[in-house]
Amino acid sequence: MHTLIAVRHAKAESAHLHTRDFDRPLAQQGIEDARHAAAELVRWYPKVSAIIASPALRTSMTAELIASAYGWNPDRVRYDERIYEATVSTLQDIVRELDSIDGAVILVGHNPGLLELCFELTSGATTRMSPGAVVIIPRNAAAK
Repeated sequence: MHTLIAVRHAKAESAHLHTRDFDRPLAQQGIEDARHAAAELVRWYPKVSAIIASPALRTSMTAELIASAYGWNPDRVRYDERIYEATVSTLQDIVRELDSIDGAVILVGHNPGLLELCFELTSGATTRMSPGAVVIIPRNAAAK
């Protein structure tokens, strides 16, 4: 991959409304924010090769909104269960596996693991990832 685009899922509904964290959907504001971020991604990176996401509801909703902005069928999003509650080490393994993909790859995940990954791959430049945040990481950094 020549570019890793790390995206934290957009704003989700409050945890107290759902029995399982995994099942939390995006809040209405999160849906709007994800659509806006997706439109910006298409503008910055008009072609991406893959979208990989955690299967948790809030990340799958975010990934599918991004896919829709690219004109993709939601079935093109690849889900990897390892991303949900992933440690930075697990995310590094996933990024190494994605290196064989030609082009830009979008990885939709969760904090704190995603923030820790971006912190490492940006040499400490990324210190915060609010819901819906996007971090662009060039290939030379993503290959670490």
